[in-house]
Amino acid sequence: MSKKNAKKTAAFIVTLIVLILFMIPFFILVINTFKTTQEFIKTPFALPQSPNLDNFAVAIRRMNFWTALKNTAIVTISAVLVNTLVSAMTGYLFARKRWRVNKVIFMAFLASMVAPFQVYMIPLVKIYAGQLGMSNSLAVVAYIAVGLNIPFAVFLYHGFIEGIPEDLDEAARIDGCGFTGTFFKIILPLLKPIIITVTVFVAMGIWNDYLMSSLFLTKQETKTLAIAIKTFLTNHSAEYAPMMAGLLLSIVPILIFYLAGQKYIIEGVVAGSVKG
Repeated sequence: MSKKNAKKTAAFIVTLIVLILFMIPFFILVINTFKTTQEFIKTPFALPQSPNLDNFAVAIRRMNFWTALKNTAIVTISAVLVNTLVSAMTGYLFARKRWRVNKVIFMAFLASMVAPFQVYMIPLVKIYAGQLGMSNSLAVVAYIAVGLNIPFAVFLYHGFIEGIPEDLDEAARIDGCGFTGTFFKIILPLLKPIIITVTVFVAMGIWNDYLMSSLFLTKQETKTLAIAIKTFLTNHSAEYAPMMAGLLLSIVPILIFYLAGQKYIIEGVVAGSVKG
């Protein structure tokens, strides 16, 4: 075996091992959705002795699953749409208008990415839920989600747009396009790979969010999937098997979305690395 083939084989083996390690938790989750809670506690890593689908029916009923799914979809879709438009336009402005104030704001965006959500948590709750009384509002949760994800999105859009030749902007201006028109007619269509990449990452973060949503959404009719799963955990008991089924049902929609956009994520990363 040549040295080159040996390296490829070693890389394949390492990748396979890493894949298996990452898949083990998901495999355990799936097999435990078909057990009883008692069986889960006794043998969490074993295959179910008598598989049944009762846990899924319990999870759908106890979680108020369809309402929670609707709430999660509303928050995620609305936040992603607004985030995409605002972040792409902001990234274009920062990439093309190299004003000193833009550099300062962009650095502030980068600095805000370092701070964890816990830094903003108490002020957000005091302002929106306390002073403004806007708790149990999906619109507020979506609005805050947009704000929290804008720095990350702007950072990616800015890097991608900097790789697009400015000659296209010059040609558009010669044809009579203004700054805004150039963005929507020329630049935006070129952003498809990075738009899908950012959309997938932002959507996954918002869909799976628990902490921020739990601070504002306390009523049963406004709970998202991440909050509804906690229904199976009480101070005195824990129904693990139905909770596993609820977890599986909750991740299936976003998992399908991720798999559908996986090809574009790779294209966006590759395009950004080549252009940058």
